[in-house]
Amino acid sequence: MVLKNNPFLRLCHHYKDGNLEWAVCEVVGQFSEISSICENKSFVEYALTHFSNEKRRCQWLASRMLVRELLGTGVCVVNDANGKPRLCGDNRNISISHTDGYVAVALCSGGDVGIDIEHRGTKVFKVRRRFMNVCEEARLDVSDEQTALLLHWSAKESFYKIIGNRGGSYAANFIIEPFAVGDKGEFRISYINGGETIKESTVSYLVECNYVFTLCVDVC
Repeated sequence: MVLKNNPFLRLCHHYKDGNLEWAVCEVVGQFSEISSICENKSFVEYALTHFSNEKRRCQWLASRMLVRELLGTGVCVVNDANGKPRLCGDNRNISISHTDGYVAVALCSGGDVGIDIEHRGTKVFKVRRRFMNVCEEARLDVSDEQTALLLHWSAKESFYKIIGNRGGSYAANFIIEPFAVGDKGEFRISYINGGETIKESTVSYLVECNYVFTLCVDVC
């Protein structure tokens, strides 16, 4: 990948196997620096026109440059009626996520895909009631509480991108089975409504010093 030599978008991870491909980049440049090496000037113009915040401009432009890098073509990304990203002229499913200093993109031709990346911070402790239920709290791996909470939050964000807005809440309707925190691994997640399991999936995760990354693929 060309991004391996990019001074402002540093490739952290790149995975490709069969129908699935994903990558994570660190955004280390200012918007003026990133835009100076962006070959598609319409991307730059869009970011300038639609985002007033410097950080948001950088994240959006970096994510589109990463999409372009993975696809290797001029295929564009649009949002559907629900705000979900779609590719024009390409039947692969796409998911995009960004957090402070990082962007992530996943492509999948074998099913829908949802990803999320979360920067480490203390906010997760303050909002845990929004996404954690009583059972999950009781089974939480407290040997690394911050990471365990971030993975619960991130996994539910990823899974939501697959199931869409079906009602309910992260705490009450999204259930994660107990797991031990590691540098990477997998665990199970389910969406439950009215006492019935509507959909379930395996979450793959990656833990780094500055962020956690989660991915779900719906092969049903």
